[in-house]
Amino acid sequence: MNEDCNFYICSTCFATSEEPRECHGEMMIHCGSFAPGDERLKPLMDSEGNLITSAPRWYLEKAKLQQGYGRDYFRHT
Repeated sequence: MNEDCNFYICSTCFATSEEPRECHGEMMIHCGSFAPGDERLKPLMDSEGNLITSAPRWYLEKAKLQQGYGRDYFRHT
């Protein structure tokens, strides 16, 4: 299994690339390797355990940062 899973993904159309590039007028979001069980791989859930989105936390955080949100994005959960 390849543990070095680095790629880039477009937050608009989800196209991927092995190299950093622009897509839809924005730089693609970098995805690095995460250890199994890393909290950033889990989807966002509310305080009662209900699924808010199936997207992994690493993606949501990077997409929101790209849109101008601060790192406090997940503190409410």
